[in-house]
Amino acid sequence: MRSTPFLSRRGLLAGAGALTALALAGCRAAPGAGALSDVTLNIWRYKTTAGNFMEEAGQADTPYKVRYIDLPGGPLVLNAYAAGELDYAYMSEIPPAFAVQSGISLKLIATHQGDVNNSGVLVVKGSSARRFDDLRGRTIAYTPNTNNHYYLLKLLEAHGMTLNDVKAIGLPINDANAAFTRGHVEAMVSSGISALLTESLLGGRWLVRSVKGLYSGNFCISAHPAALADPLKRIAIQDYLRREQATWQWIYRNPDRWADRSGQLSNQPAALFLRLAREASRPGLIVPPDRTAMTNLQQVADDLFKFRLVKGRYDLSRLWDKGLI
Repeated sequence: MRSTPFLSRRGLLAGAGALTALALAGCRAAPGAGALSDVTLNIWRYKTTAGNFMEEAGQADTPYKVRYIDLPGGPLVLNAYAAGELDYAYMSEIPPAFAVQSGISLKLIATHQGDVNNSGVLVVKGSSARRFDDLRGRTIAYTPNTNNHYYLLKLLEAHGMTLNDVKAIGLPINDANAAFTRGHVEAMVSSGISALLTESLLGGRWLVRSVKGLYSGNFCISAHPAALADPLKRIAIQDYLRREQATWQWIYRNPDRWADRSGQLSNQPAALFLRLAREASRPGLIVPPDRTAMTNLQQVADDLFKFRLVKGRYDLSRLWDKGLI
């Protein structure tokens, strides 16, 4: 992994402390506004998100309450936003366009620089396919309306192919794994720890191992507009965002501890998580949204329209709130 400059741990903690002190001072200056300790942030959490590692990173002692909502992700996260049950969530670049299409309110407040390695296509042991083009006319599983669906469409496009050139089968991830294991499909689109499990435990062989050049690897940190409009919740969201930023830096510096904890949470081999960290294309850090990140997100939305996964060409620039980091 490339060397990247970081703020010191002391500086990060001091910054978080200063933010909290400023927030509390602001609360005292506004009679009747309430206290930060009265705020509860509803935050989406999954096995690999930062909320699971904040205690180890020294970031769990928040001056407000945190209610973690554990959901598998994707559509369920958008449904929780629509129901007003979420204030803050981590998501890929895929859901924002679907949110706009469905009239679901959310804002994007930061960028998480994710990985493009160990993402692509695996084939079953014994497959004669040696290149992506060899999959013409063959079965390939993917999970609809996810990053893996997008990867498949971009790979097909890059090789002058469409869905009509393969026998693509959309399945939930567990069903896709089962179909792959039983030989019902020859190939599967996968990424991250799921891909490494497919390779190591299910006997998969990589055909395409990186989506570099096809996808930015970015993820988005999002928040509910109503939460951001509440002065106290906005302060809490900003503080939590800084703590998450510090947690991802801790993860980068402590891959062994992160891998051990991830293995415990998922009941999977810690060695695979450590390998995932060591083979990453770049550190997974939270950074302020810049023009490049905004352009990449818009490109994904335009692609989703081109591939007929969403009904309109949506302008996602209005989703960004760049004042929190």
